[in-house]
Amino acid sequence: MRTDLWIRLRSLFRRKTVENELDAELRFHFDQHVKKLVESGVPIAEARRRARLEFGGLDQVKEECRDARGVRFFETLAQDVRFGFHMLRKSPGFAFVAVLTLALGIGANTAIFSLADQTLLRLLPVNHPEQLVVLQSPGPSGGRTTSDGGGTPFSYPLYKDLRDANPVFSGLLARYPVPVSVTAQAQTGLADGELVSGNYFDVLGVGPALGRVFNGADETAPGANPVAVLSYGYWARQFGSNPGILNTPLTVNGISLTVVGVSRAGFTGVQVGEAPDIFIPVTIKAEMTPNWDGLEDRRDHWLAILGRLKPGFDLRRAQAALQPVYHAILQSDVIITGTRMSAKTRAIYVDKKIILDPGEHGRMILQSDEEMPLAVLWTLAGIILLIATANLAGLLLARSEARQREMGVRLALGAGRARIVRQLLTEGFLITGMGAVAGLTLASAILRILANHLENGLGLRAFDPHLDLGMLVFGVALAIFTGLAFSLPPAIRSSHLNPQASLKGQGANASNRIPRVHFRKVLMTSQIALTTVLLSAAVLFVGTLRNLERVNLGLRTDHVIEFQIDPGLNRYSPAQTVALADRLRDSIAALPGVRSVSAAKLPVLEDWDEGGTIVVEGYVPHPGDHVDVRDNRVGPAYFATMGTPLISGREFTPNDRMGSQKVAVINQKLASLYFAGRNPLGLHIAQDLGNSPRPDIEIVGVVQDSKHSTVRGPVEPYAYFPYAQTPDLGSLAVYVRTNQEPASLAPALRNVVRQADPNLAMFKVRTLVEQVEENTFADRMLSAGSLCIGGLAALLAAIGLYGLMAYVVSRRTHEIGIRRAIGASRASIAWLILREVAWMSGAGLIIGLALAYSTGRLIESRLFGINPSSPFVFAAVAALIAGVVLAAGWLPTRKATRVDPMVALRYE
Repeated sequence: MRTDLWIRLRSLFRRKTVENELDAELRFHFDQHVKKLVESGVPIAEARRRARLEFGGLDQVKEECRDARGVRFFETLAQDVRFGFHMLRKSPGFAFVAVLTLALGIGANTAIFSLADQTLLRLLPVNHPEQLVVLQSPGPSGGRTTSDGGGTPFSYPLYKDLRDANPVFSGLLARYPVPVSVTAQAQTGLADGELVSGNYFDVLGVGPALGRVFNGADETAPGANPVAVLSYGYWARQFGSNPGILNTPLTVNGISLTVVGVSRAGFTGVQVGEAPDIFIPVTIKAEMTPNWDGLEDRRDHWLAILGRLKPGFDLRRAQAALQPVYHAILQSDVIITGTRMSAKTRAIYVDKKIILDPGEHGRMILQSDEEMPLAVLWTLAGIILLIATANLAGLLLARSEARQREMGVRLALGAGRARIVRQLLTEGFLITGMGAVAGLTLASAILRILANHLENGLGLRAFDPHLDLGMLVFGVALAIFTGLAFSLPPAIRSSHLNPQASLKGQGANASNRIPRVHFRKVLMTSQIALTTVLLSAAVLFVGTLRNLERVNLGLRTDHVIEFQIDPGLNRYSPAQTVALADRLRDSIAALPGVRSVSAAKLPVLEDWDEGGTIVVEGYVPHPGDHVDVRDNRVGPAYFATMGTPLISGREFTPNDRMGSQKVAVINQKLASLYFAGRNPLGLHIAQDLGNSPRPDIEIVGVVQDSKHSTVRGPVEPYAYFPYAQTPDLGSLAVYVRTNQEPASLAPALRNVVRQADPNLAMFKVRTLVEQVEENTFADRMLSAGSLCIGGLAALLAAIGLYGLMAYVVSRRTHEIGIRRAIGASRASIAWLILREVAWMSGAGLIIGLALAYSTGRLIESRLFGINPSSPFVFAAVAALIAGVVLAAGWLPTRKATRVDPMVALRYE
């Protein structure tokens, strides 16, 4: 009996029975054995005991069956994989299109997500980053401000007052970036330095990888504690991770600093995109910026401040509790510097608000203008993945319909519906796997290509072009989700075939039923709608870039090359820097092909500003009027070199030097605001009320308005002063206008600088055209990305539409033959097919334009000079969609009109 039962159990397994069938078989034979024992006179309790002993070994049979079924499962899975590869090899065109479509969707999404993760989403690698806040205080500063392109700078005395007297922070840190010249191992090079408060690392909770980090004892008196902490990356890159660097001196800007430690690996500061090489105590500022101290000046605002909230405080409560303290500090400021402020400015100054912004991502200054482009690109890439998924679902649905006879045979031979679904899912996931591998490879390539452009265009110096584990997991998860989305619906549909109809050759007719065709038409209509949205975005962003390229910058960018030097890092005094600039101008002017040469303290279109409050002779400020202007220090022939037209007056000359009459040139915007109805030439302004109780800077010229910080930025009131009259001149941007290709002059310029000072570093050598392109890099990236994505969407829509119409034509060949036989014209046959295309494309276009209008409103802030609801935009998109539809529908329509009635009547 046991042998027979073994055979029956294994037979059940061979028929792939489920677990409850095995249990039912065992229970049946157990009950029968107990019944026979009871009938032979054995008590029931004893009968059950004997039966349990008799059948105890059958549990092993059951387990063996289970194990065998597991082996069987993997065997059949391997068969599915082999068969799937075989089917894909039989259709290489389909496999190539499917894998390429999926690779483009996954690659684009993974690359953009990696970029967004590193710039916008990733938390600072510090302890409890959610407790960090960034301090802001918009409004007049009452003195000098030095901004790095965003955020509010504070003075060092104000920072100390807030640090020592606030009720909401467990710690308050300060930092300021400085370029430094580092001499080590007999080599000199530029590095990115950062002046930090003594509690910088303690507030962040960042420890050392080697030695120690700063503490409060490193921030005492100005000039004391000449120590430095290296970043981990700089230590590895520059010193080969040599632990012997500890307690050795480095010459930084001519000052000897002792290396006391190396910061933790992975820590790159508190400003996203920046990667400081060396941290220096803030009290060494005078030595690091030799021509500008400002450490104890309450009117000199340059520090960025971050704080860590005490437990129990959120942003709202902390801001409310901090405001009275901040107000008292500002009142103390005006008592100390009150004689330097007007009553109106004083009232505005003390009423400034303190604002706390979330700081878990650090200071996102570089990313403030890039958040929208990245979000838009990510959204567009997500849409293209939806289109790709819909397209692949349509392709697989058509493929499954062509395989109906095969599926009918499988079902007739006893294959279960789950078995059919598993086979088709296996084939879908083979495509998904190959697409994922290709997509992740493509994403890595995209990131490597972007790396250099991101550093030059956005200043993202800490960008990692490699896909980390998180990005790989994201890519794989995206592939799995996409694979299920495009392969599961066709698999389920195929499993519900009627085997008899399929084997009788009626599958083709069955496949033409309304629900099945309508499903593919809905997919196609959705693709056209989404493609319309993507093409609309592409038109808007391409139009924006075109407008930016045509915007009047107020200067001529052609035939100009620039380079930057920082003599202050080599301990040049301002007077020595001016003398060096004069020598360089004379030497460069003598080079063949040079038309003019000049220099400026701040480079143009590099998102860097300086400025402050001015007093204008004869102008009475209105209530709330701060009279704040941006300014730059420039040399002789600056406006001629930059191609900025002089409206009236004169340019600066070599005679405008320290000790001569102070002079200024202003732009039209400043003249119209503060000299309305007056000729500004000969009138005066003042910059620093502390040193100038009355305006003493004579206006000698008015120039045309021009862009200074960004191409997108508005024209602001602007004043120019001679760099030779600047008491803290340290760095210079030199501009050379040529008669030849400007880039070809770079070697000669390097030679001139080398002859002037062999130890002087020359950096950022580029043409002015390249500088403008870097300034508009985000717009170029957005335009190129949206154009590529829109073009890919159009291509996918064309492929999907072509496939659908070719399928419809093949399924209606018999009908078309009958129509042709009874006298239908080619035009009527063409319209029979094209009206299907017209209906789908029209519906998709209407839905897409409505979505495009809403999308345009969402991205309006990122546009420039173009209206998102412009009829031109909608007309252009409609024309593009029409072109795509006609291109996709032409071949199937042509095939339909050329059907031979005799052949068609014998079809199927």
